[in-house]
Amino acid sequence: MKVAVYNRVSTEEQVGRDTIENQVIFANKYCDLHQLDIYKFYKEEGISGTIPLEQRPEGKQLIEDAKNKNFDTLLVYKLDRLGRSARVTLNSIYELESYGIQIKSMTEPFDTSNPSGRFMITMLAGVADLERETILERMWHGANRAARDGRWLGGIVPYGYYVDKNKYPQINNKTIPNVNISEADIVRLIFDMVANKGYSTIKLANYLNTMKMPTHYSKDHRGKTANIWRPNNIIRMIRNKTYMGIHEYGKRSKKQRELIERKVPAIVSEDIWNKAQQVLTNNQIESMKNAKRSYLLRGLIKCGECGLTYQGVRYGSDTKFYYICGGKTAYRGPKQGKCSSKNIPALFIEEMVWNDTVNFINNPGEIIKVLEENIKDNKGEINKLQQEKKTLLAQMNNKEAEKQSILDLFRKNIITAKDVEIQLQKIDEETTATQKIITEIDKSINSTINLKQKFDSAETLLKDFQIKIKKELSFEEKRNIIRSLVKEIIINTNEVNGRLKASISVKYSFFNVVNHTDKDS
Repeated sequence: MKVAVYNRVSTEEQVGRDTIENQVIFANKYCDLHQLDIYKFYKEEGISGTIPLEQRPEGKQLIEDAKNKNFDTLLVYKLDRLGRSARVTLNSIYELESYGIQIKSMTEPFDTSNPSGRFMITMLAGVADLERETILERMWHGANRAARDGRWLGGIVPYGYYVDKNKYPQINNKTIPNVNISEADIVRLIFDMVANKGYSTIKLANYLNTMKMPTHYSKDHRGKTANIWRPNNIIRMIRNKTYMGIHEYGKRSKKQRELIERKVPAIVSEDIWNKAQQVLTNNQIESMKNAKRSYLLRGLIKCGECGLTYQGVRYGSDTKFYYICGGKTAYRGPKQGKCSSKNIPALFIEEMVWNDTVNFINNPGEIIKVLEENIKDNKGEINKLQQEKKTLLAQMNNKEAEKQSILDLFRKNIITAKDVEIQLQKIDEETTATQKIITEIDKSINSTINLKQKFDSAETLLKDFQIKIKKELSFEEKRNIIRSLVKEIIINTNEVNGRLKASISVKYSFFNVVNHTDKDS
């Protein structure tokens, strides 16, 4: 029998001195003891257990070798080396077993060659997942306590501040060489020019760049185009409540979490901050009023060259309107106004997308058919999940009987109190792990049911649109329909015979993609 050994440590575990070498030494001794022939060691350092096996560098190679039958059995130090998430662990085991590979733990009493071993794997994977979630929750609570105390918990410190040795934010009044002004003074200047002088963000960016005021990134030597003040950066600074003395911790987190508001030293007064907000709002309203034309696809067109959003502009006379990449506009984009993408005539692309949208509304048959087939397939999946849940609930009910049996043995003096404690703890851990799996099953069932609900609402929406498009529509009515059905429009620019040609990919809702090539214009 040839065996492979998979070793993994995450970055956090490396800090705790849990190294790959420790696992390798143990594996060598284990294989010597059991007279096993080692085919290969797969070593993953600094890799999180939440990443699927096939997406890890060594894990990908392991799967390829398993497909080629280069070994018969995979050894792991503990099951959580395969994954720290129950889903990742079980998916990895399922895939390896499909290639005829057995999985064995060198420190846990299971292997996948028998039913009880496979059941134990499910329990251990759930326990590993629970352990990870518990650790994360403790770290979360610890971070929240530190945040309420006012400590800075990492991330970029706002311009005008620094973090002292005790991890508290302080105002940076240190004079910057060459400009004889501090970061805090620059922040006060920005708010004064907006709040009291009514500067637009473009005019203010021109001023700061002309005066060669250092940006947040240039002073920290970060970024390739860091020494340029951009209107968007200025807007973010003015909108930041930190400058008036309120920092919202957790606001930028992608996960649902508690928003902690704490006081920090203020650089500007609350009155100046509020006045600056009002000026920004008024400038935006005025800009909308001065627009020569309303753009039907505003915010939907993305550049395939630099990834920025196309904007509506007017060239020459009042009748020449185009969508152009934001990378060609001052202060926008990684290419600093040098994006080579092609400009698209506004009337041409708006008519094209609107006609496609109307055609889809009137003839959604193929897409609706695909959705219906998916939902039919999902009905069988729901039944399968519900049966799996029923089995797990029965197992949980049996746990109560197991507890009673253990207590009966204790009363008959067959086992000790210590034995009772150990066994009851194991049952509680298994019950918790099972409950976690049931919760995941419930999420899958609800997700599938939601798909059916979305399908029903989509049918209703399309019928409503079919009625609307039969009459004359206002600009806002057309835009609402477009926004409901069009996800995004990608413009890719290619050079053909010395001339720029644009290919237009329109991504519609319900998985539909339509490709076009623009006419010469």
